Amino acid sequence: MLRALATSGPDVPSPKPIERFLGSNPKALVHVQWPKPAPLSYGTEQYWGVNAFKLIDASGKETFIRYHIVPTAGVITLDTATLAAQTNSYLRDELTARISKGPIGFKILAQVAIDGDVTDDATIHWAESNPVIELGTIEVDSLKTEEEALAIQKTTIFDPVPRIPGVAPSDDPLLEMRAAIYLISGKQRRAA
Repeated sequence: MLRALATSGPDVPSPKPIERFLGSNPKALVHVQWPKPAPLSYGTEQYWGVNAFKLIDASGKETFIRYHIVPTAGVITLDTATLAAQTNSYLRDELTARISKGPIGFKILAQVAIDGDVTDDATIHWAESNPVIELGTIEVDSLKTEEEALAIQKTTIFDPVPRIPGVAPSDDPLLEMRAAIYLISGKQRRAA
């Protein structure tokens, strides 16, 4: 998709490479066409885990879930005109101001798969009617400075595969691929 996009400049006649790519990849087309309104704040944005994970209880029973993190302040987005008036750093600036007034809270939810739900393909949505359970809450009460954040980024590997008892990846091949790429990225950042 990125190669097709990069070779689809304004002077390229139709059908452009990106048009051909999206025409032959309907799952990518759905993603591109899905509405993506800009948030008022990182503290008013909801976050969706796209991959399924297995929760395994003490008896070995497996339950597939997808994570969903919801702001306690509610989901608030900006309209196009309001977004156009924002600076490039509006999200960071707003977050700093918001945290100075108190912690930002989020609920950690799990959407539970029902019989027939696909658990090994992140492009297939589960029904909104699936059961949802609240797993807990988190709060963000401070921000790292730019220097602190850069130091942490050099040593952190954003491994999407859970490595704790009772939580396992689904059979989605995207998880192992992401884990491998993030490991390479971590090594390169440490070397930089």
